[in-house]
Amino acid sequence: MDKVRTLILPFWRPIMRTTRNYCNDKKLKNLVTFPEITIGQGKLKYIIAKVFVHDESEQSKIVIRGVPRVKYHFDVYDQLQKEASAQDLCTECLGGGQMVHDNDKKYIKIYGRLQRLGKADHLETREILRANSQYAAYNIDAESIGMDI
Repeated sequence: MDKVRTLILPFWRPIMRTTRNYCNDKKLKNLVTFPEITIGQGKLKYIIAKVFVHDESEQSKIVIRGVPRVKYHFDVYDQLQKEASAQDLCTECLGGGQMVHDNDKKYIKIYGRLQRLGKADHLETREILRANSQYAAYNIDAESIGMDI
């Protein structure tokens, strides 16, 4: 038995640790590499949502999705759910509204609300956009009327 321990255990433990870490790290890697912001051009319906590893909601990130020419905000949320589930992640919609994105003028206006999913915190949405290097130079207006501040 001592020979088995001296021969197998030094190799077995690192292999088990590596396997365990790979399983957890793959989902976390998917979360880290999941795009925070994807918005189109023109007038958009947008949502803000939390994307997280299943059963680990503390491992999460806030994402923004804006899609032109969709009829309902649920269509935007459905696209996000498909994108997240393909990477084995879960989603929770935090609200939404409308957005006007003019890439030439470097201008974004955030306003409105959803009837069923609720109004997004437009000020938080603005801060997330400003923190992203792609939209740092943009002039971003956010309507905050009717929000609990």
